[in-house]
Amino acid sequence: GFGGMSGAASPTLLPDLAVGDLAALRAFLSGRQTRGTSLTAQLDARLDTEKQDTLLTLAARHGQAEAVRLLLEAGASVGATTGTGRAALFIACQEDYPEIAR
Repeated sequence: GFGGMSGAASPTLLPDLAVGDLAALRAFLSGRQTRGTSLTAQLDARLDTEKQDTLLTLAARHGQAEAVRLLLEAGASVGATTGTGRAALFIACQEDYPEIAR
């Protein structure tokens, strides 16, 4: 399941991101930039999910290429890893999403 996230992210952000509904993600990204908390720190924070995903690894796990692109453009670290030490690129390859691995 999707647990909470520290900060002011919408509670629907994670489930929406997993299914490719980018409205919550876009709102999160545009809202964070004006609030002073380091957006990068928010993007690379491990979430309260089963695998301790970051937003980027969560998007990669679910094959959401557009979400991955938005996150990277916003400054998400491509090297950020899950609680088990897996980076988004590894997950994309593992889950067979070559368009994300690019």
